[in-house]
Amino acid sequence: MAQDVINQVLDIEWGMFQRVKGAEPAACQTQPDAFKDIRRSIYETWTEEMAESYLEDLNLAQKNGRNLLTEKYARMDGIIPTVNMNPLIDLIVTIEEEWQKELSEGYPAVYNQVCRNVSSERDGSNFEVYLRSELETYGNKTIELYLEHVRNAWQNGENLAMTSLQQLVAKSGYRDLDHAESSLKANL
Repeated sequence: MAQDVINQVLDIEWGMFQRVKGAEPAACQTQPDAFKDIRRSIYETWTEEMAESYLEDLNLAQKNGRNLLTEKYARMDGIIPTVNMNPLIDLIVTIEEEWQKELSEGYPAVYNQVCRNVSSERDGSNFEVYLRSELETYGNKTIELYLEHVRNAWQNGENLAMTSLQQLVAKSGYRDLDHAESSLKANL
């Protein structure tokens, strides 16, 4: 994937994220490198076509005076109604939730340290609420490409959430997820 496209996405997202006004500032709003490492780890699992489509969504949003990250967090907090009713979102969330369960079972220390939970809480700490709120800000073309990508990975026995988390722990200095898990367990 072209890093240039990812870098453009990250720059726009960071600018939008800086303007999100919540009850309290999110910890990562003062940590651009951490924010970008987390987001980059996700986008590095995407196809170039997905990233380019999302970049188009971001550029269109800026042109229209929208802040997609403000909308995402407002949705997570239940402040605004559903932004996009695309039924494909449900299919994506179903696949991604299964991947999250696999991660939480296989790497509980890492998962508890860096991931949103899969509990029944219906706020932004819940993975399903977080993902759904984010997907609602995407354009329909990006959602279609996203579903195609996760469906293909699922059918091939891949867990893209695990791939993304593997990339994130590598950026944090661990050899792999097993190394991160054993290190974090030792520090408990």
